[in-house]
Amino acid sequence: MKKNILYSFLLLVLLTSFTKLSNDQILEVREGTITNLYDAFGKDTSLTKDFGFSCITKYQGKTILFDAGSNADIFKKNTIKLGIDLTKVDIVVISHGHFDHLNGLDYLLQLNPNVKIYFPYDIFWGAPVSYDATGQEPNVKDTLPTYMQYFDGGSTKFSINQSGRFWNANIEFVKTSKEILPGLNIVATSSQFMGYFSCYPGKSFVEGQFEHKQDACKNTNLPELSLSMKTDKGQVLIVGCSHTGVENIVRQTQSETADEIDLVYGGFHMLPFDRNQTTQLVNMLKYELRVDRVAPAHCTGHLAFKLLQDVYKTDYLYAGLGETIAY
Repeated sequence: MKKNILYSFLLLVLLTSFTKLSNDQILEVREGTITNLYDAFGKDTSLTKDFGFSCITKYQGKTILFDAGSNADIFKKNTIKLGIDLTKVDIVVISHGHFDHLNGLDYLLQLNPNVKIYFPYDIFWGAPVSYDATGQEPNVKDTLPTYMQYFDGGSTKFSINQSGRFWNANIEFVKTSKEILPGLNIVATSSQFMGYFSCYPGKSFVEGQFEHKQDACKNTNLPELSLSMKTDKGQVLIVGCSHTGVENIVRQTQSETADEIDLVYGGFHMLPFDRNQTTQLVNMLKYELRVDRVAPAHCTGHLAFKLLQDVYKTDYLYAGLGETIAY
């Protein structure tokens, strides 16, 4: 009898300790903080480094995931190791349709299938497509039997409502900037440097429609979303990869919010630029656009890390993998 009581007591202590340990492993995402969940640099050797980006924040009580990294397995490992409970995520913002920012969604949707996702209006990831299948010699269709005509002879100009890769997910494709909560803005821009290239003899691809242009090719700009949060110090701006140009995203945010920029966090995409170009951009952020603080990550590049740190000094916030900064 005494042995059974002792055994029961030890088992209770063990279970209590295990429960406490498990609870301690859950990291509460605190209001006014940003944690880097996915990146190629960082101090914590227990986390898996990979080239990609994801971070998590909380604003007005809503937990917001921004981007989801390159590899769903690595995203899963890092979020578990950091104690991030993805079932608590209320809002997801995906910056753009490149693999290194969205593949972790596959894991997230296993845990949180109904979460609200904001995605750029990108036809290659599921946004509705306006299309014209009329082709050349439009009247030729009348020489064909009905069963050989598109839509049994109906209109050849139509919209394709895709299911997209993330079938049944709660995705809203964002074409223009919008406020999704008071003080919380999605800033929509597009890249002049990267996009989807489509060229046919005598035609170009413009906003989902083919139009006549002699021997013309059109590089349709890559749509990109950033996230801006109003604070007492100004806007806290999270950028994914800044293909639009981080300076252009800052200007757009300033224009739409009529506010100063306190902090820019995320990928500044200065990797392609030499020292002269990078110096110009760093000085523009600091002295022309008057960005108070920076927390560069992901695709910013070693050279830009160094030059930003030299210029911003104590207003440079280290934001490597696993780091949490307060804004």
